Order: sequence, then structure tokens, then C-alpha cells
Amino acid sequence: MKSLLLSEASPRVVISILNWNGWRDTLQCLESVRQLDYPDYLTVVVDNCSWDDSAERVKAWAHENLGAGHVLADYTQEIALQGGEPRTEEALRRTRSSARLVLIRNEENLGFTGGHNVVIHYGLQRPVPGDYVFLLNNDAVLDKECLRVLVSVDRAADAGVVGAVITDHTGKIQFAGSGPTFRHFFRVVMGQPMPHTQAGFWESPVVDGVAMLIGSRVLRSIRQRRGTYLNDALFMYSDELDFCAAAHREGYKTVVARNAIACHRAEVRQQASDNSVYFFYYFTRNSVILARTLLSPGRRLLFHLVYPPLCARRIVKRLLARQPRLAGAILCGLLDGYRGIAGKWKYHDKGAPPHQSCYSRHHPSPARKP
Repeated sequence: MKSLLLSEASPRVVISILNWNGWRDTLQCLESVRQLDYPDYLTVVVDNCSWDDSAERVKAWAHENLGAGHVLADYTQEIALQGGEPRTEEALRRTRSSARLVLIRNEENLGFTGGHNVVIHYGLQRPVPGDYVFLLNNDAVLDKECLRVLVSVDRAADAGVVGAVITDHTGKIQFAGSGPTFRHFFRVVMGQPMPHTQAGFWESPVVDGVAMLIGSRVLRSIRQRRGTYLNDALFMYSDELDFCAAAHREGYKTVVARNAIACHRAEVRQQASDNSVYFFYYFTRNSVILARTLLSPGRRLLFHLVYPPLCARRIVKRLLARQPRLAGAILCGLLDGYRGIAGKWKYHDKGAPPHQSCYSRHHPSPARKP
């Protein structure tokens, strides 16, 4: 199977890496992507209106590291949604995978869901559309065989959605499959131990969005049914739970590939207080939002009986730990969930510079060669 996948018939994969004020993580992620042994992939970094000079850092890295004859496409959100600029797309097509990069500059912070939706739409609207879109966290580092194994497993399992085994920086497994869907409403993606099987893959109700390969047929099917790919109402967190449920409704399987390994360097990011606030708000709110659509009536009733008291306990715990911002985020998330408030939290961009203009006046050239 490896020889088949390394032939000219290899499926085309669009790798979507979302950046928001995190260029240091993004550059490490790009370094690992550049080492992949898969022959036909296009790396796309979508910058969600960062104010830390991320876009220029990514461009500088590309010019320094992609080698002679590389192609760097620098697209506005509008151009990307049209499938790119024809001449630039032709240049990308003619360039080897490790020497091409697309940078998309979103004009506002669209969150994890909205940012990746831009890349997904671009990847499917290009003159030569992708056969897969690979959603990859910018704080993840890939084993060089990861993408090849994911594509191989999708073909073998006839799945539609394939997730990697996720480890931490020490190699300890964080995720190798999930428990029952209901448990996800009380704790983010529930990791299970590695199954006691020699199989190269196994089914899992949910795969981790840190490194998730999705077939184009799945994406088109879901968008045709509900008008979008990832659920923009969620903005960030719990999106893989919603997406995998949507894939199941369309008749596709979600599986985890044993030998596809992605190291998730989240421990550094999670130490930042702002990111902890975002997690507690969105996970709390989105659990309430998704309970309405994903749970059966009986389990929905149980959820509403158990979840508010559980959140109250979490709030008290954070107050006793002298973490009032985290307690406030949980309370806001709970209230907004029951009020039906979706999308971006009104406090999400509180740290933005007062006169931030993002890219609304930026008109980058379509492509650059050294």
C-alpha cells in the first residue's frame, strides 16, 4: 500500500493550520510538515487576524526554509474563497509539496471553526481540488509518516474521517480513541487507552481535532445538508464532537489510525491565563448548545439536571483557588448556552490593540518567488 500511495496517483491533501497570535508554535508545526514523506500535499496557514505580526513571521520562515524555486501564495480571505488566483494556483501545482505554502489572511477572528472553514472552501474550490483536508493544530508536531498513514487507513477502512494518535511532549498517549459520546459533554474529548489489538485502525465515536483527516466527499455532503462544514456557532472547542456526529449522520465512519502520531504541545499554551479563560467559556457554553441537537430526549433531560450543578461546583472551586476570571468564564458560558448565544464570545478579543485594523487594507501580491 505504501508504494501505491507514493505513486503519482496519490490523493491530494490540503493541510489547514490555523494561527491566531501563535507564530512560534506555527513555525514549529510547519517544520514538521515540511518533513512529511507524503508526495502530494499543500500546506495552508490561515491567520485569524493576529496582531503579533504572525503573517509576516510565516512569510519570512517560508522564504528562508522552503528552498530554491519555492512558491508562497499570499491571499486575502476573499481571493481564497474564490479558489485562489489562477496563475498562482498553476505555479503551486507545478511545485513540489515541501516547497509550496499558501498564507490566507482573514479580516477578522473567525475562530477555529470559521478559520478552518475558509481553508476547506478554498481547498475544494481550487482549480485542482483536494481529495482530503487535514485539520492540524498549530501547536502539534507530526511524525514524518503521519499523513501517509492517515490516507492509507482511510482507504483501507473506507471511513471518511481519520484521526491520529495524540501524544504529549514526553510521548505519553493523550488520545487513542474516545468513550461514549455522552461523556464528552462533561469533559473535553475523552481519551481511551490504546486498544488491545494489532489492527492498524479502530472505530471511535469521536476523533481528536488536533490532527484530523477528512475526505472531500464527507465535507461536501455535510455542507450540502447544513450549509457549512464545521459548525460556526461553536467558534472553538467541542467542534470535533459536532463534526463527527454530522459525519455519522451522512453514513461515514470515524476511525483512529494506530501508526499516525501527532505530538500535541498544548501544555505551553494552556499555561496562558487567556487561553484557559477561552477554554472554560467555550467548553461550558458549547456543551449546552450541543446537548440540544446531539442527545436523545432522555439523556438531554439528565444533562440539564446534572450540568448546572456541576458548573456551580466548578465555579466555587475556581473561586477558592483565587481564579475569579476562570469562574466568571464558566458562569458566562453557562448563561450564554441557555440563552442561545453562539459564535464569538463578546470578550474574546479584549486584548486586541485599540486601533487594530487587521488586513482590511492589506492587498498582498498573489505569489512570491525568491
